[in-house]
Amino acid sequence: MLAMMMKRWSRASRGCCGCLITVGLTAGFLFIIITYETSSPDATNETKWLKRRLAKGEPSGEDARNTPVPTREQKRKSDNDFNQKIEEIGFSLVHKIKFSRLDLYKERKQMIKSTCMKYGLGKFHSEPSVGSESSEYQSIEANFPWPPEKSLMYQNTWHLLYCWIHKVASSSWSKVFFYLKGTDVPASRLHEAAQKFSLSSANTDLETSIANSLVFTIVRHPFERLASAYRDKFELAKKYAYIYSHFANKILNLSSPLLVNKHRRPTFSEFVDYLLRVPVERFNDHWVPYYLHCHVCEIEYDIIGKMETIAEDMDFIADESGLAAANISLPWANRRSSGHKASLDYFKGLSLAQVKGLYAIYKPDFEMFGYQADSYFQLFEAKVP
Repeated sequence: MLAMMMKRWSRASRGCCGCLITVGLTAGFLFIIITYETSSPDATNETKWLKRRLAKGEPSGEDARNTPVPTREQKRKSDNDFNQKIEEIGFSLVHKIKFSRLDLYKERKQMIKSTCMKYGLGKFHSEPSVGSESSEYQSIEANFPWPPEKSLMYQNTWHLLYCWIHKVASSSWSKVFFYLKGTDVPASRLHEAAQKFSLSSANTDLETSIANSLVFTIVRHPFERLASAYRDKFELAKKYAYIYSHFANKILNLSSPLLVNKHRRPTFSEFVDYLLRVPVERFNDHWVPYYLHCHVCEIEYDIIGKMETIAEDMDFIADESGLAAANISLPWANRRSSGHKASLDYFKGLSLAQVKGLYAIYKPDFEMFGYQADSYFQLFEAKVP
């Protein structure tokens, strides 16, 4: 058991760095063994998680200081079963790691709640002053035509409710959902998952699915996602592809969609100009803001994962949902977001006014999910407005 846990905790290590991490974990483990009798996980307060509990329950523990002093016979029996003691200590350590993840998700949820309250969005609606930012974002939200159900995928057997977001691991989760259903589909058909696993297909409603499920989504830096969407759909895509054929003519201000195939591809700057002149509530789902697409001010999510911490977030989801116990491998275990430099390169071709305009559109996303835009404004030696 010890060897397996050590292998898991050091799976990202390589070479000498891996040796140092393994030595450090071993030393930490020995320290826990020595101090085990006086340690206490203090689980009572830690498991209260902003009015919502995970569907699978939360870890708990008892104070070791209240344990009666064992007799000599009990000590002798314990000495003969040292491996069991190691497993118990390992279990306690795993729970402590879980508590730290719970704290992180609690902070992420609180950040969303604070931003929703700041702008009076969703169930936190408040009357804004005329012409304020709150008034603008509330107007966008009120005119957004998609109901929450449109952006959710439901896996009833495993009690998973997932808000898919294009360009943020949505293809990977579509693969998992199909796999859990016993279906193997080619990459070209993964887009069918949204319909296949819709709430209506499962013959259930939103309230029931939320109450019975682990509710989660995955986000990434808004500007990285935007640059990735442009690159994938306009820079590299075939001109007959759906998104390109439907939006390139609008971006380029062509008189007819039939001219798209004969015309040059739109630049990133032209794509941004298109976003700045089109009402946000009419955005395509590849670049619509997260707070609108996933209705995060209306639906309370259990877990907000991020591309920057995706391995840890996916491990937690796998553990809580039971996927880990079923030995179901998640395809992004070692993936990390690497789009920051690439997105900066795209933004170098924009003007300061364009970046300010984009930031205004996605500002709730930046604030809700704790992202910064400083490095993008520093391209112009300007501060975030």
